[in-house]
Amino acid sequence: MKRKIAIFLSMALLILPLMASCGTSAAEVADKVAQALSGDVTGEVGKTYKTDWFEFNIKSITKVDTYAGYKAADGNQLYDVLVYEKNIFDEDIPMGTSDFYFDAETFEEYIYPIDPIDNTMMPGEFMLKPKDTAEYHMIYEIPADTVDPKLMYTEIDENDTQGATFTIIVK
Repeated sequence: MKRKIAIFLSMALLILPLMASCGTSAAEVADKVAQALSGDVTGEVGKTYKTDWFEFNIKSITKVDTYAGYKAADGNQLYDVLVYEKNIFDEDIPMGTSDFYFDAETFEEYIYPIDPIDNTMMPGEFMLKPKDTAEYHMIYEIPADTVDPKLMYTEIDENDTQGATFTIIVK
């Protein structure tokens, strides 16, 4: 493992000057190297990502005024997140609204989606069978003055061991 990390870092040091000459900053390269070493992923809407148990695609993140009659409280805004999930594990996996959360520098704690108010929204908890797929909306209510919100998913196994964190930048 140490050899792989050393090879990876050596390659990064060789590539750094080339990337810098192509308009990529040293900080951006260092960030990519840190992500690769930690397993963390900075992603984007519309791409499919693979965890240890399932694949997911955040198909869209849209700021909305209302959803199924639900309106944000004064000073807040709603985001409608459409997520597609596919079980790639050989057993049922528990899924639900606590899997994906919003974060921003100004938040004191993560923000999870509101409770489902119709059948298009992700249930609080459900089991996803092997090879099955699901597509649901999740509605998040966050402060209207939030700068640079991020939608996140962190792998946590049954022993509460944390794996990779997937961060989808909201644009």
